[in-house]
Amino acid sequence: MTQNSLQTHSVWIGPKLGLMEKLTLKLLLAVGHSPILWTIGDLKGVPDNVEVRQVPSHYLQPVRFAGIPLETIPRGGIGSFAHWSDYFAFKTLHEHGGIWVQMDVAVTKKIPAINYTFAPLQDYFSPVVMSMPKGSVYAGNMANLLEAMLADGMKGKHWNDAMNVIIGKAIQDKVKVCIFQDYFDCGGIPESPYNRPSPVSYATIHWSNATHNSSKETPVVGSEYHRLCLAMGLLKLPV
Repeated sequence: MTQNSLQTHSVWIGPKLGLMEKLTLKLLLAVGHSPILWTIGDLKGVPDNVEVRQVPSHYLQPVRFAGIPLETIPRGGIGSFAHWSDYFAFKTLHEHGGIWVQMDVAVTKKIPAINYTFAPLQDYFSPVVMSMPKGSVYAGNMANLLEAMLADGMKGKHWNDAMNVIIGKAIQDKVKVCIFQDYFDCGGIPESPYNRPSPVSYATIHWSNATHNSSKETPVVGSEYHRLCLAMGLLKLPV
């Protein structure tokens, strides 16, 4: 990649960061990345040394999901910014290049900046963590497609329809996709590093805010999530 291989991009819409979001940024700093956090207006709780930027006015502004509810996630996903976040990720990588990191991800080793590397998802890939070159045609195409899908909040569409488009367009554009190794996705898994000790050290863990957003402020004691929060100084052991 020609851009700064240490630079990462993330976005958060809301008045303040919670425990999980602070952990994402603190870990990126700890392994040597230079995180850029995009937001709208003032944002409280941002760790020191994180660069904060405002979402550009020429971007599609935040749109909540208003499609067909998905039973496996809280509230069926209604009201979520998840799909808009994917749009923002592709739009930002098209304009800036670099590495995208969602705000529910723990990075314990520096992310290798290789073009078109994605987080794994079953037999395919997901945009939870991804790297792309500036000016990527695929990223530009995806930003446009997702913007069109979000025009009405994806009314009448399923939660996974956007993911199908992301994968389908990569195949159509003949993108040479690589997959990050040492990755664990806690989404929909009853026992995972989110609520259990981890027997191995993963380079990247996706906590999955979509399925764990009701308990992310109160980590299960002894879990990998709890251990990392302690390690980053975000929690203290009881006296």
